[in-house]
Amino acid sequence: MLFKLAWRNIFRNKRRSLITTSSIIFAVLFAVFMRSLQFGAYGNMIDNIVGSYMGYIQVHDKGFWQEKTLDNSFSATDIEHLTASENITYLSQRIEGFALASFQDESKPVALLGLDAATEKEHIKLDEKVIEGSYFSEENKGLLVGKGLRDIMKLSLGDTLVFLGQGYQGSMASGSYPIIGFIDLKTPELNKRTVIMNLDQAQELFALPGLITTALVGIDGDDWRGAQQEVMAAIDTNTLEVMNWQEMLPELRQLISVDKAGGTFVLMILYSIITFSLFGTVLMLTEERSFEYGVLIAIGMEKNKVIQVAILETILMAIAGVIAGLLVAFPFVLYFNIYPINLGGQMQEVVEKFGFEALIPTSLDPSIALTHSGIIFLIVLVVNLYTIFKIKNLHPITAMRK
Repeated sequence: MLFKLAWRNIFRNKRRSLITTSSIIFAVLFAVFMRSLQFGAYGNMIDNIVGSYMGYIQVHDKGFWQEKTLDNSFSATDIEHLTASENITYLSQRIEGFALASFQDESKPVALLGLDAATEKEHIKLDEKVIEGSYFSEENKGLLVGKGLRDIMKLSLGDTLVFLGQGYQGSMASGSYPIIGFIDLKTPELNKRTVIMNLDQAQELFALPGLITTALVGIDGDDWRGAQQEVMAAIDTNTLEVMNWQEMLPELRQLISVDKAGGTFVLMILYSIITFSLFGTVLMLTEERSFEYGVLIAIGMEKNKVIQVAILETILMAIAGVIAGLLVAFPFVLYFNIYPINLGGQMQEVVEKFGFEALIPTSLDPSIALTHSGIIFLIVLVVNLYTIFKIKNLHPITAMRK
């Protein structure tokens, strides 16, 4: 009975219902879209640097992270047993070295990355980042060059790069290799200085037979903290160290933390505006309906019943507004997830100086929509406490005289 009466009042007071529902729709749309943009930017940063290059967990020789020399290498057999764990999906063995790369009259210091091509293709999808040429194969074991370095040194497919550097324990590292492809690592700084080769080629170049400098640990799920503890328990931590991405990139973690705090502050301002806006709407419409409430009480309807009907009206409008807001927000969030905002001009230069791709996609994480629609739903219920207070203290005769 009360439910039917609440529905009837909503349709009878179309103007009130439309104003309240529209305010809720706007609030949900703005909050969800803004937070999706923010978390999408974080995800893009982490995916560019962590997910596709550094990994969430790495194993090194003790001291390698502080002094990245080839002398701080370790045997690949020391960690091969880690793949027996159910939570570890793969190990990507790498050699991270440096050399002077030359082509004709151009020379440039580069980061030489030797990796297990098959593992990187299967689990990290490195082959999908090749934008020109081909990925490694048994017959094709040349170099993949970052597209930024390609533009700087004016390289083409089939060109030969000559390397000169220092290998393991002071040995000379020199060699020449053909370019089989160009790769986009999604990070401008990496693209400008990275050259990738097969692991066995890097071991031969740097005189590191059976040795590696880094191992990326692939995990099943998102619990990289738990996986880190599991890896530490399974290896000799006196000679090897296990680091997660937050330990390797504290600047990125701090940047995200500060930006999240700023985003939370902006949301608090938004919620304050929404709260006062809804409260003003409720205040105005409650005063307009004072006569109606006075009549209902005067003809014998209990105040508690009137309050219950008013609460039901609020809940129904809040549910309708939240659902409509989510339906309106979803196409915008989906569109900008598929077609991210491409920053240009000075903003692009600033972002790329930090080593990030100048793109801002939205996040499709459903928890964002659920969290903020829930908060706005609670705000609507809280501001309608004024209606309850008004009805509780309403005098029918006084209300009907207005």
